[in-house]
This record gives sequence, structure tokens and C-alpha cells, in this order.
Amino acid sequence: MTRKGFWIAQLLWWGFYVGVFYLAALPSFSAMSRIGPLLYFVLKVAKASVGFAASMVLYALLVRWTPRLRLPVLGGCAIAASFVLAIGWELASRAIYRLPIINDQLIRDAMLPTFVLTAWSALYFSFVYRDRANRETERELRATALATEAELAMLRYQVNPHFLFNSLNSLRALIDENPAAARTMVTQLADLFRHSLRTTSDDLTVGDEITAIRNYLDIQKIRFDDSLDATVDVDDAAEKTQLAAFLIHPLVENAVKYGRETSDKPLRVEVRVRRDGDRLDVIVRNTGRWLENGAQNGAGTGTGLRNLRARLAHLYPERHTLEVGAVDGGVRAHLTLEVGA
Repeated sequence: MTRKGFWIAQLLWWGFYVGVFYLAALPSFSAMSRIGPLLYFVLKVAKASVGFAASMVLYALLVRWTPRLRLPVLGGCAIAASFVLAIGWELASRAIYRLPIINDQLIRDAMLPTFVLTAWSALYFSFVYRDRANRETERELRATALATEAELAMLRYQVNPHFLFNSLNSLRALIDENPAAARTMVTQLADLFRHSLRTTSDDLTVGDEITAIRNYLDIQKIRFDDSLDATVDVDDAAEKTQLAAFLIHPLVENAVKYGRETSDKPLRVEVRVRRDGDRLDVIVRNTGRWLENGAQNGAGTGTGLRNLRARLAHLYPERHTLEVGAVDGGVRAHLTLEVGA
């Protein structure tokens, strides 16, 4: 609920409270002087003001409790807090009406204020959980839209003209010079594009991603001869971890693409993946040079990294970090994910 919406709801609620109880008392004013109804209205407004203050205390408690407690426990705490505040409200009301402050009817008379504050709490919860449901729905819609964009991006991976053109040119040269290497390259291309077709599968693992990355790097090694030196190191626990497709691959592509533009030969690329408990740790290093124009490192536009960050935000909200920048001896991308059991 927005701040403005909260205050509007507060004024409407307590205005409704004054109006209902004032109108209910109108029949008893027939024998009174004209000052009777007016005085009663002023007293009712004063009593409502005490209730308003009690509701603000209750609001402060519920704001603190709502993120920490489950709904049944939260409801019980709200009722208990309503009762305690209702006692204070009833005591203040007796002082306003100049009635005996303490007597044996106090608990009974506090039941109506308890009901009012409990109803106020229920109304507050309805707003909070409605807003939470709306945010969740909006997030799901954004995630669906992003998934659609990701699928389109994967289609571009499947038929990436630039990469495919260069690979086929290299393959053509290898057919005569080294037929065995040519056959290997065809197999690696097929495996790489097969992986891209599985981007919507729920059973993808880090191992699947790493297989595609190894194929990609082997193809690039064939293309660039001795100008690329790549190593991939993945522990067993990490390899079996479920992972959405193409979260590591873009980091490796950037390392090769931009590293070749700024690194001495040979370009060295290192991919290291570890799992420690629920944390997946991915490091991609290259011996290139980081340009301070950030997203436009090298000749690129930074679109790949922006898309990756957007996918991470929706797939692993508040459960990931991605840092890319200069380190001693090159450039490092460091991705961490909380992947669960």
C-alpha cells in the first residue's frame, strides 16, 4: 500500500467509525437539547482520535511483524496486540467521558474496541497481501516477457550468422588441410547448436552448459590456431547443479571476443566453476584489457551483459551477484548464485 493510500484508508475507516456510532445514537437525542448531539459528536471524534492513535501503534507493530511471521501466528499476535491497545483505548475513553477509570466492567467494555482494532488489522492485511499478490503477478508477467525475449535470443544463438560464417570458413580450409580436425569441428558445431535447442528444458545442468562452452572454445581454438589458450575447471558438485541455459556462456563469449581485441597473443581464457553448499561460484578470466567505458568494452554495445543481468534478476532475484572488471593480469567476470539444494 502506498503512503497516500494508507492515509486515505485511515481517514475513511475512522470517519466511518464516527459516522456509524453517531447515527446509531441519534434516536436517543430526541429528548435532549440541541447541544446534546453536538457534544456527543465532539466526544465521539475525541474517542475516535484515541482509536486512531492506537491503530498507528498497531500499524508500527504489524509492519515489523509481517515479514517475519507466518499468517496464523501473525493473526494471533494482531488479536493480542488489539486487545492490549483496546484496554488503553477504553481507559482513555472513560477519562474523556468522565467515567470511573477502573471497575470490574473494564474487560467487557474493551471487547468492542478490540473488535474494531482487529477488524482494522484484517483490513490492513487485505491491502498488504493484495499488493503482494499484485507485485508477484507483475513479476511473473515480466519474467514471462523476459523468457520470451530469451528464447528469441537463443534463436539468434542457434543461427548466429557471424559465428556460423566464420566457423564454416575455417571448416572449409580444414577439409583439405586436416580432415580429422574438420570432422571434429563439425561434431562440435552440431553439439553446440543442439544445446541451444534445449534452452527451455527444466533438466539442464551446469554440466550441459560446460559441454557447450567446451565445444565453443574448441571451435575457436581451431579458428584461431595458437592464439587462444583456454582451460575449463568444474568440480563434480557444480557439474550436477541445475542451471538455466546460457548464463555462463555469454561471459565466455565476451572473454574471447573482447579479449582477442586487447590481449597479447596468445589470449588465455580460464573458466572455473565451484559449488560450496547452496552457493555456485563462477569465474571467467581472460588476459585482455578492461576499458573503462564499461558496457562498451571493446567494439561491443554491452547488450549481452545487460540481457544477462536482466535474466539473472528474474531467474535468481536477490540470489545472485555479477561483477565484471579489471584484475591483475586481465579481466574477470565473477558470478555467484544461490542455487538451493
